[in-house]
Amino acid sequence: MGGLFTGIALNRAGHDVTIAEQSTGDLRSRGGGIVAQQSIRQFLSRHDIVDPTKITTRASERRFLTANGAVRTSTADSMVFTSWDAVYRQLRAAFPDDQYHTGRTVTRIRATDGTVRFADGDQTTAELVVAADGGQSTARKQLFPDTEPVFADYVAWRGVVPEAALSDTVVDAFDGRFTFYQGEQMLILAYFIPGADGSTAPGGRRLNWVWYDTLTGRERETIFTDTTGTKNQLSVSPGQLQAPVETRQRERATETLPPVFADLVAATARPFVQAIYDLQSPQMTVDRACLLGDAAFVARPHTAAGTAKAASDAVELKAALDRHSSLGGALASWDEARTNYGGRLVAQGKRMGDERLSLGS
Repeated sequence: MGGLFTGIALNRAGHDVTIAEQSTGDLRSRGGGIVAQQSIRQFLSRHDIVDPTKITTRASERRFLTANGAVRTSTADSMVFTSWDAVYRQLRAAFPDDQYHTGRTVTRIRATDGTVRFADGDQTTAELVVAADGGQSTARKQLFPDTEPVFADYVAWRGVVPEAALSDTVVDAFDGRFTFYQGEQMLILAYFIPGADGSTAPGGRRLNWVWYDTLTGRERETIFTDTTGTKNQLSVSPGQLQAPVETRQRERATETLPPVFADLVAATARPFVQAIYDLQSPQMTVDRACLLGDAAFVARPHTAAGTAKAASDAVELKAALDRHSSLGGALASWDEARTNYGGRLVAQGKRMGDERLSLGS
């Protein structure tokens, strides 16, 4: 989505923008829940993309449960949620089709002159190359080869369940609430998000859950080896967990989680897993190329800021280009501000995960 945030912001400002997307498939059904931070909602409304209330759900209470499912604490807290696919659909519809090219895998970026080379041998040159290619960024590996993800010794098990597949007990327990359970070196949370078709009406939503859990080195290799035998570094997609791994985690849910959370995990058809890691680039620009969003910084998901940061990176890049007469001046100003922000966000994520949640090293 970082590419679409940037493409829309710069395109609306009159720049000639082309997006090269390496995927050849439809991305509209991917991803889980996200916190709809103010920067995301403002982007959607200020660019006349969609009324944010149409694709968001709300909670008015933050609740922590005990192991047996009783309410340990309950506080008033307004939170707004959405889903990756709901936001993506709106962004994609807002960007011109003739400027969006799929199946375009970038193999090389020459930052000195903005040349981009593709896997099919084609190449193009731009005044500015924006690499928004995620935490495993090809561009970052070229520009900053010594910058690598640092694994935090715990993972996030995740899943989304259609509301219609849940019992009334589970729906009632989570409806209108942001609900948590803190166990020994684990934390699970859940909240409602729009349905697969974007519905936010009761009955048509999905319940999104995230379960942070520690593990050992041997477990990590086993967990991140998918059904094809591929050893993944950072994630295993929905439906690709090996059967023994998935079965064991469902058993752990029954053994360790409050009943409503255990029921939620049991009702999940295709859970998936993501490694929790920190990533911090020394800077975000090199000559005529820049990194944006997770390509430059990955903060732990406790900050609920990944998508929001990508939106803010894009907005601030457009603003810097407006303020400065030269590309170099704009990039230098943007780089300093956004690199400082990214570093602070990564540090905040470490504190939240390692100290407040008693997870990781």
